[in-house]
Amino acid sequence: MTAVRAIGFDLDGTLFDHRTAGRTGAEQFLTGLGATVTPPVLDAWSAAEDEHFERWRSGEIDFREQRRERLRTVLPPLGLALPHDPGALDGLFERYLDAYRAAWRAFPDSLPLLRELRQRGHRLGLLTNGSAAQQSEKLAVTGLDAAFDVVCISEHIGAQKPDARAFAVLADGLGVPASECLFVGDDPVHDAAGARSAGMTAVLVDRYTSGAPDVRRQVLAALGES
Repeated sequence: MTAVRAIGFDLDGTLFDHRTAGRTGAEQFLTGLGATVTPPVLDAWSAAEDEHFERWRSGEIDFREQRRERLRTVLPPLGLALPHDPGALDGLFERYLDAYRAAWRAFPDSLPLLRELRQRGHRLGLLTNGSAAQQSEKLAVTGLDAAFDVVCISEHIGAQKPDARAFAVLADGLGVPASECLFVGDDPVHDAAGARSAGMTAVLVDRYTSGAPDVRRQVLAALGES
């Protein structure tokens, strides 16, 4: 077995609690607009995010437009008035972003795990899809920014997960061949399958299912360490 010298991580849903922040932000935003917010409403918000973010990731629409499309999908069924002007939609979405940012948190074990892995001699990298401005801001606010030897954000590097080229950029930044890099993420396609297609070993984590194994245990098991 090839020794692992470097470890790459996904951000949202792996080190950063995007789901909780997103749903907290959506609840505050929609309540402020006068909507009655129920779990199905929050599920609809999350589903719209997934759908339209994927459209942006695939190049079908730009980043601002995927935000507008989320509002167009969710607000009318709730009986909420929807501005037609793109600038007004952008201003409306900023109200959600304010509530979302206020709820930003890393998972409690993220920084301790990264510090431990560094102490064990591993180089650390981050590979995340998304806008450079927002993902960089998340790292700074949560204190995760200083934990990595290299940070690769899709908007900067010109390739997105699950494209093997994105993982190749990460491995190059870490100074190791892909075969000596472990990648940790929560998405079976974008993270696990993408990493494996690039020649990396992958660990698929689940932060939100009760009884799921803790990330530290999974990572150390993949490394053959304890």
